[in-house]
Amino acid sequence: MKKARATKNDKTEITLHESPRKRTSALKKKKPADGELLITEEKRLRRFRKHAPQSYIEIKQRALTQRLTVMGRERIGTDDIPEENVSIAGSTGNLYTVHIGLVPSCDCPHAKKGNQCKHIIYVMLRVLKAREETAYQLALLSPELRDLLAHAPAIPVADPDSEFTDGNRKPIEGECPICYTEFDPATEAIVYCKASCGNNVHKECMQNWAKASRGMATCPMCRSAWPSQEFASSKVDMQTAKTEEGYVNVASQLGLSGERDYSSYHEPWVRQQFGSGTSRRRRRW
Repeated sequence: MKKARATKNDKTEITLHESPRKRTSALKKKKPADGELLITEEKRLRRFRKHAPQSYIEIKQRALTQRLTVMGRERIGTDDIPEENVSIAGSTGNLYTVHIGLVPSCDCPHAKKGNQCKHIIYVMLRVLKAREETAYQLALLSPELRDLLAHAPAIPVADPDSEFTDGNRKPIEGECPICYTEFDPATEAIVYCKASCGNNVHKECMQNWAKASRGMATCPMCRSAWPSQEFASSKVDMQTAKTEEGYVNVASQLGLSGERDYSSYHEPWVRQQFGSGTSRRRRRW
């Protein structure tokens, strides 16, 4: 404890308390005594990782070699502690919600067992463009969270006053606004919003987006009605397409197999879950 005593000028005594070293909750609050100024230090809610662990590296490899479909993003929380919810379709077609806050979480089976899942890592690296040293942390401090979301790509919203409403195609560059991966015109079909903003989208991603839309398909960027009947003929049934575990599953409607490939999973984890000889086993989740 450090104390600054009052001078002969009869100034109020101020005591600066150093934060205790023991683990506490984020931004611990305590009412200071009269004449004291209390300075608190925010504590990380999970152990700080100095380096990326092997478990993160393995899951990151899976996350970044798959193209997941981001169905929606919602910014919540407060100015001090902003948060974001991301609705995402996994590789098996199950719909999960990734919550980015002081302790990032996901409602998928892998994350519910206490693991950092590929959906969290995908959202961190692909969607929010987090720095590597931020992405592999199991918990964030509020300044890290504010910095992450302040520099994340903006959530697309309709802008009726935008000057780009002529439907002219923009240059094919940058990322798809649905899967957040780079465009590669040489190897994949790319479509664009002809009704208004002219932004480009992977054709496959747009098909998935259109099927997931409630009602008429819209542009994921400007929200204008998507004119192509190719993408407006069907939509995902969010009410009846559920797995036995209770997850909404849209695999068949998004052209996915609905089976999970364990060939790239951590071998000890697979043996623990399914026994020996099942490292390449597939299971419908």
